[in-house]
Amino acid sequence: MRSDLKTKGSLLWVLDHTRTPFGKRLMRKWVSQPLTDPQSISERQDAVQEILQSDSLTLNSVRSLLSHLPDLERGICSIYHKKSSTQEFYLISSSLSRLGLELQTLLPAIQSQISSKLLRSLLVDTPDLLVPAHSFLKVLNEKAAKLGNKTELFSDLSGFPVLQERTEQIRSVLGEIQDHRRDVRLTLKAPALDYTAVSGQEFLIEVKNSLSSNIPPDWVKISSTKAVSRYHSPFLVDRYKKLLQLREQLLLDCQREWTSFLDQFGEHYHTMKRAISHLATMDCLLSLAEVAKQGDYCRPEVCENQHQIIIRDGRHPAIDLLMGEHNQYVPNNTELQGGGRRTMIITGPNMGGKSSYIRQVAIICVMAQMGSYVPASEACLGILDGIYTRMGASDNIYKGRSTFMEELTEASEIISHATERSLVILDELGRGTSTHDGIAIAYATLEYFIRDVKALTLFVTHYPPLCELERVYPEHVSNYHMAFLLNEPDISTDEEIQPEFITFLYQLTEGAAGRSYGLNVARLADIPDSILHIAARKARELENMVNARRYCQHTCSL
Repeated sequence: MRSDLKTKGSLLWVLDHTRTPFGKRLMRKWVSQPLTDPQSISERQDAVQEILQSDSLTLNSVRSLLSHLPDLERGICSIYHKKSSTQEFYLISSSLSRLGLELQTLLPAIQSQISSKLLRSLLVDTPDLLVPAHSFLKVLNEKAAKLGNKTELFSDLSGFPVLQERTEQIRSVLGEIQDHRRDVRLTLKAPALDYTAVSGQEFLIEVKNSLSSNIPPDWVKISSTKAVSRYHSPFLVDRYKKLLQLREQLLLDCQREWTSFLDQFGEHYHTMKRAISHLATMDCLLSLAEVAKQGDYCRPEVCENQHQIIIRDGRHPAIDLLMGEHNQYVPNNTELQGGGRRTMIITGPNMGGKSSYIRQVAIICVMAQMGSYVPASEACLGILDGIYTRMGASDNIYKGRSTFMEELTEASEIISHATERSLVILDELGRGTSTHDGIAIAYATLEYFIRDVKALTLFVTHYPPLCELERVYPEHVSNYHMAFLLNEPDISTDEEIQPEFITFLYQLTEGAAGRSYGLNVARLADIPDSILHIAARKARELENMVNARRYCQHTCSL
């Protein structure tokens, strides 16, 4: 399987139809950490089965609730660490409160229509867990919260005595300033005069320059134009200064109260996190059901005490999806029995589907232990303690390791950790060195897994001598190959030998394949014909040489 779970074609890409950011993160965790407890696996399967089979509109309502939600998980984390803005807090708390209320209205239907133990616990418990969000939302002024205005954030100040006192002080000073208008009007003999504000300066007394003689000498000029001048009386100077001080103090008080408010919400963090975890689990289960329905998957039987992998008509979920409806993926069976034939040696032509097949088996096992349905007509699987793979060929220049060294290092890790409850997949072990050494290492390693580790094993190879292990261990080893049609060339003379042309059937078939037909892949890769002819002639020479040597050895032994 791919290590980059984001990549198109990965298992996560197939399974992730989640609607929420926190559901997406949980699905990634499910894919990377399959279950080993049969009861937990069965509970997830029961939930997926009910979602698939239920006609209840309740589950559709829940699915709709999960759409277009903000990232609640990260939101409550931000609140818990007191990093949240007022805008984010309002968005998260209002979303949590709305979810709680809407799930509460669905409770009667949930309790009467849903039978899955897991689904019921997820949906019934969540409204109670979300109750604290309602009380925190009630004290907020929505408009101020969305604008980030902390001085008007709390609509009910009864729970904030410091803010209540500071607000009263500000209101008192504003009252004094408004009352002072009467004195100003009498002084200037202007009964309709009112304060004005310019460039952030408030409570200005604006007087035409032609009437400046009426201004008391102790008034302070603040600004002027050609037509008017603006003043503060000594009383206004004092009260306005006091008002600015109180407002500044209110800002500090509001910040302290906001931090304290976040701290109070944080006391419910673990409760909220549990509720969001329930919602994420629900999102993942709905996603698994959607994938199972679209792909026509089956419910696998997962057996705790059976050491086996039995799959009928298994398909690779990603390739099946990528190929679409018009080119159906060729299904294949798998039968590995811990007490019987537990090792499959798979040969066949290059590009014949060997690697896709072994990946398919591993992915189906992972999906089953996630609690997911699987792409097969039938599956009966034992619980694995691990899936160990050695696939692909690449060096590691940063650690100074060659391709062959990387192969052997990975194989060594598998040898150290695999048990008889594991699935071991080895793809072309030993190809990074000379043929004789490669065959020797591959043979000895595979024999060790057959005889000592006793793990369920899929071994892909192009080395025919490894197929002899079926004769050595007939009770535990089976040879298979990916079927193909061999189309012999029309012209083949001593001067111009044509490479064979292969038609891939992608069908797993009993028995070993005699050759790998690598020249066919060279043809598909558009290697020039002149090179192909030379390669075909050389391959014929080497094959004749090997056959002659075998004949000579056989004659001598007689």
